[in-house]
Amino acid sequence: MSHAASRADDPRLRILDAAGPTFAKHGFDNATVREICAAAGVNVASVAYYFGDKMGLYLEVIRLIRGRREQEFPMPAQEGSAEQRLYLQIHTLLQRMLAGDAQGWEAQLMMREMQRPTEAFREMAEEYFRPLQEQLETTIGEILQSEAPAQLVPVHQLQQLALSVVGQCLYYRVGGDVVQQLVSPRDREQHYTTPSLARHITAVMLASLTGGTYFDCLHRSTASPTHE
Repeated sequence: MSHAASRADDPRLRILDAAGPTFAKHGFDNATVREICAAAGVNVASVAYYFGDKMGLYLEVIRLIRGRREQEFPMPAQEGSAEQRLYLQIHTLLQRMLAGDAQGWEAQLMMREMQRPTEAFREMAEEYFRPLQEQLETTIGEILQSEAPAQLVPVHQLQQLALSVVGQCLYYRVGGDVVQQLVSPRDREQHYTTPSLARHITAVMLASLTGGTYFDCLHRSTASPTHE
């Protein structure tokens, strides 16, 4: 039996397949169980049977998206210099934010959840965002310590610096339409790829953390793995 056939024969999987695009289009509050079940070709009571309620279904959809993204873009290995690790962490963050998906709705739903959090957000933040956030904090701390060994960096400043990285990456997702309007297609194709953006953001952060010039730091970040 093919994978597609097995999904078609499984009401639970059909509900999940129908729920994702519906939640992405309408949001949790406006998506209805009736619409999801109609799209899945199942009885409206099936959501309660398989998932408990609409929130149970929504949580399962978010977990499936997280699992696919984590499998496709795993946490980077803690290898190499701190500068190399910073590049890899930023590259992974950009991949998770910018990469499309075969279904076309996964990134849209994740952004909806970030902008209008539901019950699912705490779990998503703790299990999906926090591990990479903590990697960034550790790496940034190492870079700062190498520049000023006697300087104790407060935890809140490491958090703020790591969130500054997240903010720079996130803009290329939420501000994608602005970038398309302001930047020519040729420049976007040449200079706005994920590796190019990762090198740029790494250089900006290294210049801030080490006091180097942007161009020197860009050269250093270019020496990092490219993932081209």
